[in-house]
Amino acid sequence: MASSISVRSFSMNRPSFSSRSLMDTGRARSRASVSFAPSSPLTRSASISQDLNGPVSLQLNGLHGNSTNEKEAMQSLNSRLANYLDKVRSLERSNADLEIKIKQLMIERIPKGHDLDSMMAQAHAVEQEVRKKTLENARLMLEIDNAKLAADDFRIKWETELVMCQSVERDCVALKKAKTDHEQIIASLRGDLDSLKEELYFLKKNHEEELEQVRSRIARDEVNVEVDPASGPELGTILSELRSQYEGIVKKNKEQAEQWYRKKLETVQNEVKESNEALRGAQGELTERQRFLQTLEVELDSLHKQIAALEGNLAETGQKYSSEMERLQVTLSQMEDDLSQLRLDMQRNKTDYEQLLRIKQNLEMEIATYRRLLEGEETVKEVIIPPKKEPDVRTRKIVKVVTQTMINGKVVDESSEVEQIEETKK
Repeated sequence: MASSISVRSFSMNRPSFSSRSLMDTGRARSRASVSFAPSSPLTRSASISQDLNGPVSLQLNGLHGNSTNEKEAMQSLNSRLANYLDKVRSLERSNADLEIKIKQLMIERIPKGHDLDSMMAQAHAVEQEVRKKTLENARLMLEIDNAKLAADDFRIKWETELVMCQSVERDCVALKKAKTDHEQIIASLRGDLDSLKEELYFLKKNHEEELEQVRSRIARDEVNVEVDPASGPELGTILSELRSQYEGIVKKNKEQAEQWYRKKLETVQNEVKESNEALRGAQGELTERQRFLQTLEVELDSLHKQIAALEGNLAETGQKYSSEMERLQVTLSQMEDDLSQLRLDMQRNKTDYEQLLRIKQNLEMEIATYRRLLEGEETVKEVIIPPKKEPDVRTRKIVKVVTQTMINGKVVDESSEVEQIEETKK
């Protein structure tokens, strides 16, 4: 009775590894195939061709009735099978060594994590310093505004004092003009007084000369005039009356002139005195205003210098913190780049690990298949490669929110917050 046994040929790709790279899955792989095919119902032959770099084939044909050939063939088959099992064990040992090397390589290639705590602490310290400097900047801005308000107040006071000073100067000019007019009036009155004195002197002199002439004439002329006493008054009485009347008139005119002169002089002196007092008061007030004006000018100059110094400090502080913010921005960008590179490295390492894991599983399945074939199993178990699992992609976003408070176009307060948002995509 003829018997026929056919074993389906089985092929499994087995990767070859090198010491330089264990992740290159695109290299040529060697194929190992084992096949059993009977040729005739009464003859059976066994041949094993084995090559480490080539396929391994096992063929069983029908044996002849010759027992010697059968024993030799079985001995040859057993020896070659023993060699093959030794090579399988060596491959298992090399596989274990390769697994150890893969694990070591994976451990070595695990990226070292960055010390984000120290960086965050440093960033927090810098943020606190920025807040302090922002508050100091706001305080300086407030002091500048107060200084500007004080300068405006002093400027208004200075303008008011300047107007008052100009008014006092105009009053002084008017008083000086009035004083000049009064001095001219006094000079004119003094001239009138001198002319009146001269006129009085000439009148007295003429009167005395006339009296002397009348007396001399009376003394020269010895005229005997007989006058009836009852007819009229005597000449001496008439002359004495005329003399007394004339002297009374002269005295009255003199008193009136002296009285008018005294009144006019007193009036002018009072006006001059009042003008002098007003002038002295105006000069004193002008001196005081000038002194106060000089004080205000000195204070205004000091305030201008203080404002200039505060503005210089503000500009320097702004420049310093703008450069600090730029440096922090560059550091943040570098950290984001490092984080992205770290994610890429982790993703690549994960992919490599999955590839190596699949290769390991394939090798284990090949070895198990070889064992079953060598033990005489007739069934073939198909290798089902598990589907590739899509890696989880985690995205971490670092959002920095900068809040600025501006008054009249100037930044008086600035604060920043850093938020981390994690997203997982499958």
